[in-house]
Amino acid sequence: MAADSEFLSRLIGFGLSEKEAQLYFHLLKYGPNPTSLLAKSLKTYREDVYRTLTGLIDKGMVNPSLETPTVYTAADLDIALETALKNHESELREMEIRKSELEEISKQQRFRPSKEFSTLKF
Repeated sequence: MAADSEFLSRLIGFGLSEKEAQLYFHLLKYGPNPTSLLAKSLKTYREDVYRTLTGLIDKGMVNPSLETPTVYTAADLDIALETALKNHESELREMEIRKSELEEISKQQRFRPSKEFSTLKF
């Protein structure tokens, strides 16, 4: 049980929400399941499961089947973590670009502190 908690904690640290971590872990541990069984096993509503699955699918951590009812399968852990890592790297590059753009814009703006507010006390 402690190993399960540790694994969930690490998944959350890797950028998953608590619900995403629990659902992904459940699929890894118990195998593919349809939404109805996932909701029952996790003691939650199907709508919550659908929302959480959407996030995990977007992150490349869960794959839906083409059959009806849809069965959801956890992506291989190595592949899922590598995909998540690449997404974070991409986000970091985008933030670095925005930082450079903001620095450039701030040079053009020539921000100056106002003397009018320097004596303001809260």
